[in-house]
Amino acid sequence: MALHELPLQALNKAIAHELDADKDVATYRLICSATNDAVDADNKSFWRAKFREKYALKEGTPNSKLATIYQNRAKQLRRGTGYPFFRGHKKREIDVVEILRDLIVESFQGSFELDEYGRPLCKNQTRLINFVLNSKILLNDRRPPPPGRGEPAEANPMLAAVKLMCSHFLFSLEHMKHYVFAIEQSQRAVYLSTSAAPIYKGPRLSMLNMDWLLHCLNFFRHHMMNEDAATLFGNVNTLSATQKPSAWRQHLQQGAPLGRHWKGTYAFLDPPEIKKIRKLRPSEVGDECFIDKNVEEGRIQTLQLDFVQEGQPQLKWPAIFEERLGSLRYTQPPLTTQGRSKPKKVGDDSAALKNVQFIGHGEDLDDDFNAIGWLNPLPPQAGIPGWQRITFMKHFMDDFDQVDQDNLWAYEGVVLPGGRIILGRWWYASDEVNFSTDYNGPFILWAVDPEPKLGDGDSDDD
Repeated sequence: MALHELPLQALNKAIAHELDADKDVATYRLICSATNDAVDADNKSFWRAKFREKYALKEGTPNSKLATIYQNRAKQLRRGTGYPFFRGHKKREIDVVEILRDLIVESFQGSFELDEYGRPLCKNQTRLINFVLNSKILLNDRRPPPPGRGEPAEANPMLAAVKLMCSHFLFSLEHMKHYVFAIEQSQRAVYLSTSAAPIYKGPRLSMLNMDWLLHCLNFFRHHMMNEDAATLFGNVNTLSATQKPSAWRQHLQQGAPLGRHWKGTYAFLDPPEIKKIRKLRPSEVGDECFIDKNVEEGRIQTLQLDFVQEGQPQLKWPAIFEERLGSLRYTQPPLTTQGRSKPKKVGDDSAALKNVQFIGHGEDLDDDFNAIGWLNPLPPQAGIPGWQRITFMKHFMDDFDQVDQDNLWAYEGVVLPGGRIILGRWWYASDEVNFSTDYNGPFILWAVDPEPKLGDGDSDDD
């Protein structure tokens, strides 16, 4: 049927469906009552169709609610492109961050697409990518100013959590300038002692230090994505898309299993440098240059993890490893009976099921290493579920095939929701650890797809 043969209301509605820009839809509604009815009539079915075009749709949501959500998202995301998002304590910034958080939490709750590499891609993620590219939430053009009067110095935990999640997309954005301003502040933060900057806080040590995690992410983003840093950029840039950090591929949930194949890196300073950088006053940060080792040489390590499945016997967990890592603490809120806390013990099956044990094997500086550790689910943080605590002891074998007790390195980190990126801290653990003076540094791990095995006629010399 030709357009001129359509009834006027149907024609107006057909025109509305052809409008891509949200501002054009808003303008079209204001032309007259007929165009307004074309958009809002028929039980607001237009808004369901429009919502489905751009966002993951949870079935059963009324059209009227979808219309309200869609319009609010369009307004806030448009306004948010002009906000600085330095610390995120202003009401207008919080309104936008809440929208971004909802897009993250609601991703993959319905149908999804596949990207050019066959990886799941949700429409919500596409919206998040567009916002990252068009806003200053991650690609800011200036360093943060000092906090205003009465403003907290740390970032709003919800803003930090959203930045961490949106950072998943940065590693696949080519031809972008990834300047991280105030990198010297992030550098100092990641080398602070564990006591001065713990990753976990709160009564049960189950709440995340989002500010430190954001410093850790920015630290590695600087080295991995900033060509001018001349450290990791070259080696990261040569990785194929399936071997670079990538975004989550499923609806976020607590205790989600991790993949087997990982790449990563870490950084360190010499012990005298660690002492010096920790003593710097805020006004002195940046006055002296500290060269991060390991990343300076562009080193990327590999790691393969194998998890103990339910019903399988647990692996031997040396007492010295537990003493220096504290892997078996419980990170979930306690169960309650009639409003009272129910105590848990290490031997309780109900509690033990919350911890998953694993072993790992990898290569670092051309040396093979082993790892053994634990994965613990965490409660939702800033309204986002799926965070996990990971701890493991990285160790090497001596000439007698025994654990080299003089070469133990403890790792404690946070698995970001979706299980694709881990950020955390390592520390030297061969001696008894004093967490006020521990020798430590940051690390990052990212999940990768298994590389295809070479066939008989293939060669890896290309």
